[in-house]
Amino acid sequence: VCVLYAADRERIAVAGLSAGASMAALLATRYPQRFKALVMHSGVPPGTASSTVSAIGAMRGRREPLAPLAPGDIVGHWPPLMVIHGEADSVVSARNAGAAAQMWSQAAGASEGEPQQQRRGQRYPMTVTHFKRARQVVATLVEVGGLGHAWSGGAARQRFSDANGPDASRMVWRFAARQFDTPTRG
Repeated sequence: VCVLYAADRERIAVAGLSAGASMAALLATRYPQRFKALVMHSGVPPGTASSTVSAIGAMRGRREPLAPLAPGDIVGHWPPLMVIHGEADSVVSARNAGAAAQMWSQAAGASEGEPQQQRRGQRYPMTVTHFKRARQVVATLVEVGGLGHAWSGGAARQRFSDANGPDASRMVWRFAARQFDTPTRG
């Protein structure tokens, strides 16, 4: 993208939904220096599947990462992670959201903060948990009550989209923008 367009290489985030979320996470673990932020929406933690059969187990929340991250793996150069997942997701177990945030935060030596309940208007409620190392947010977990396997806050008539959820596009943009404003880590 940076070769074809005038994109700022210092302001790149990667995000995905479902299998795309897992692919985004794999990209960030393989090329962490290229990304300032990572967002996984309704996916499985990176490295939990290596085949179709293992992917089904991972989607159900029954797989551990094949090569777990070691403490210190993330410190200094991996992008902060935001995980968004619906608690009513019947395709990808919501357990995966917590597992991804825990994996990322443990490898960074971060501590889990107090979960905060939020609700905006008539949209589904959400629980937001920040994982911090010192004052730096390493991971943010957003669990959306009532949301199935769909982009939260998306267009009402689109497949894999639920207009009743909090606006994931806005959350992703704000999360990435905060990382773009952060001085380079390293």
